[in-house]
Amino acid sequence: MVFSDLRDYLKFQEKNNDLVHVTDEVDPDLELTYILSEEERIGKKRTMLFENVKNSDIPVAGNFFSTDQKIENILGDKPYNVGLRLKNLVRIPDDTESMISRGLQMMKELGGIRPKVEQRKSSEFNVLEKVDLGRYPITKNWPMDGGKYITMPLVITKDPVTGQRNVGTYRMQVFDNETTGMHWHIHKGGAEHFSEYKAESKTMDVAVVIGTDPLTFFSSIAPLPNGIDEFSFRGLLARKSLELIKGETVDLEYPRNSEIVLEGYIDPSETRVEGPFGDHTGYYSLEEQFPVFHIKKIIEKKNPIYMTTIVGKLWHEDVRIGKAIERMFLPLVQIQIPEIVDMNIPEETVVSNMIVVSIKKRYPGQAKKVMFAIWGTGQMALTKIVVVVDDDVDVHDMKQVMWAMTTRIDPSSDVFIIPGTPTDSLDHPARIFNYGSKMGIDATRKTKEENYNRVWPETLKMDADIEKKVDELINRLGSSQN
Repeated sequence: MVFSDLRDYLKFQEKNNDLVHVTDEVDPDLELTYILSEEERIGKKRTMLFENVKNSDIPVAGNFFSTDQKIENILGDKPYNVGLRLKNLVRIPDDTESMISRGLQMMKELGGIRPKVEQRKSSEFNVLEKVDLGRYPITKNWPMDGGKYITMPLVITKDPVTGQRNVGTYRMQVFDNETTGMHWHIHKGGAEHFSEYKAESKTMDVAVVIGTDPLTFFSSIAPLPNGIDEFSFRGLLARKSLELIKGETVDLEYPRNSEIVLEGYIDPSETRVEGPFGDHTGYYSLEEQFPVFHIKKIIEKKNPIYMTTIVGKLWHEDVRIGKAIERMFLPLVQIQIPEIVDMNIPEETVVSNMIVVSIKKRYPGQAKKVMFAIWGTGQMALTKIVVVVDDDVDVHDMKQVMWAMTTRIDPSSDVFIIPGTPTDSLDHPARIFNYGSKMGIDATRKTKEENYNRVWPETLKMDADIEKKVDELINRLGSSQN
C-alpha cells in the first residue's frame, strides 16, 4: 500500500480505528506535544488529529510512526523484508540465472524509482501574499526550550556543482515570522552542501516541506550513502515514482503532495545562536551557532494540515523509526560486513549510542575487525560503543548480552578505547563538540591465538532429546488443567 498524501494516511488510520480527533482547545506550547508523549507512554499510541489548536486555524496531526504495525503499513512490509528486497537488488547473479535475466529483474525493480517532475497546477495550492510563520501551530516541546521549532520538516538542498539533491530532517527554531534556524549537524548531507556554498560564497536555495505522505518522510531520515537521492529511495520503497513540482522562487523541486512549503535561502556568512532544546537523548542540547533560513514565499495546499512529533526522553516514535531502520538496513550492512549474523541498536541507548552485533567467529581478532568496519560504515561511524558477541547470544535479549559482556571479557584485554574520533553532535559527554572517543567490547569466546592460555568452559545446554520430551510433557500438563 502506498499512501498518496498525509490525508490518505489519516483516512487509513480512521478506518482502522487508530485516529483520535481531539476537539478540545489545545495549546501548542508544551500541552499538545505532551499529549502525544503521554499517548505513547501509557501504551495507546494512536495517531492524533488536533482540530482546535490555540491561536491557529490549522489542525495538527502527530504519532504517525508510534507502533511497529504503523511502520509496516507505511513501508508495505516488515522492515527486514524490505531490507532483503534492497539486498536482492544489488546482489551478483548466481549460477542459476543469466546476466540478462538478472538485468531485466533489476530494471523492473529500478524502473519507477526516479521522481517525476510535473507541471504545477494553479488550482492545487494557495500562495500566501505575506510570509507569516505565526499562522502555523508550531509547537514548543519542553519548558526550557529556546522557543518553538518545526519538528518534522523535509529540508531540500542541492549540491552547487553536481546538482545532487539531499533531503533531510533538521530542527528549525522560529526566530520570527520570516526566519528560522537550520540545525543540521556537520555530518549530514544538508551541512555538506552548506559548506560547499560557503566555500564559494554563494547564497543557498532551500525548500522546506511540512506535511507529506509518511513514506516520503521516512525516506528523508533514512541513513543513505552520499549520492543516493532520498526521493528516489522513496520511489524504490514504494515501487512507484514520487511526483515533484518545481519551486517558484528556488531552483529546487518538492513533492506535489506537500501540505506546506517554505521557499527561501541561507546566506552562508550568517549564523545565529540556536537552542537550547529538549532532545531525544533525554537532555537539553545546548546553544550553538547555526545557519539562518530566510523565507521568501509560502505555498500551501488548500486547508493544510500541520505535521508534528514529540522529541524528548524515551520512549517516543523516533525510537520505533530507529528500530525500523535497524531492521531494514541489516541485510545491506551484512553485504559490507558479512560475518555479522544479527544486529541490535538498543532502544535504551536512544538508538544511536551503542550497537550490539553477533558474529560466527572464525579467526583471532575478528571481533575487533568488525568493530572498525562498523565505525567505517556510514552513520554508524558516530556510534559510541560497539559490543561484539558470539552467534549463540540473542542480541535482542539484553539479559543475554549482559551475560556475555560479563562472562566473556577480561577488561584489560577485551575492552578497547579509541581516542580522537568523530561523535554525534548531540553527544554532550564528549569534551570537544563533534570530537570524542569510542569503546569496543569483545564479548566473544577467546582462543589460544588471542593469548587465552586456559581451557574455555562449555556453555550449559540440555540434551535435545530431553528438551523435546519435557516440552511435550509441559504442553500435556497445560492442556490437562483446562
